[in-house]
Amino acid sequence: MKPQKGRLFEAVNGVLLGLLALLMIFPFWNVLVTSLSSPHLVFEGQLLLWPKGWSTIAYDTVFKNQQFIQTFKNTIFVTVIGTALSMLLTTTLAYPLSKKSVHGSTVMLFIAFFTMLFSGGIIPSYLLVKELHMLNTLWALIVPSALSVFNLMIMVSFFRSVPAELEESAKMDGCNDIGVLARIIVPISLPVIATLTLFYAVSKWNIFFQAVMYNSAVDKMTLQVLLRQILVQMTNEAVDAAMSGDAPRIGVSVKMAMIVIATVPILLIYPFLQKYFAKGTMIGSIKG
Repeated sequence: MKPQKGRLFEAVNGVLLGLLALLMIFPFWNVLVTSLSSPHLVFEGQLLLWPKGWSTIAYDTVFKNQQFIQTFKNTIFVTVIGTALSMLLTTTLAYPLSKKSVHGSTVMLFIAFFTMLFSGGIIPSYLLVKELHMLNTLWALIVPSALSVFNLMIMVSFFRSVPAELEESAKMDGCNDIGVLARIIVPISLPVIATLTLFYAVSKWNIFFQAVMYNSAVDKMTLQVLLRQILVQMTNEAVDAAMSGDAPRIGVSVKMAMIVIATVPILLIYPFLQKYFAKGTMIGSIKG
């Protein structure tokens, strides 16, 4: 039996954590409720906790856009291929840089860190992408940002925390460096791999500035750019006619619908990585 003070502490702690969780959930719940409510009720501020005058007019405004399906496919392509390429580069570069016995690894790590402090700037980046003939292609959103030095540092720190005995025993069994990485290091590095995969996926999914700067082709547009355009074009005559009387008031509902559309797909990935996430963000800081 636990002491009475211990049970009281757990009860109070549970209540406080529950209230904190509700405070975190409420903003997104409010966004969802607003997006599913009648625009004129939203405009008049009559909502509290539940949708009123259920309406999908805000989602219809977004989904009926002719470019939505193509931009959604583009965003999925950039997210999936970009994340896979980023993880491949980060893992294969972090492994040799984590070995102090590799000649030049310290210098290379410093050079990588230097790029976090100083960069060429927007204009040189644009000129480089242009010279590589990647303008108006989805690869312009994948290749230039394929490697994050911050994520690289996290993985290097994690790899350095792996006991050297594991690698030595694998090499005694005949594994080369690639075999050690693929068969030993990667399987025990799932926490940090899952964490960095989530970091990269969120970054690729929400990419906006690069999509505006490098792409002007309509068929290469990403979801975030399209959602912004829909918001800007909502006052056009075609939209006003389609929305009839709700046109002047639908703005807030469409904004909220955009937030839901842009957030839910990437949010669905989190439950699959949750068991690795907390461990992966901390374990790399134990040593290194």
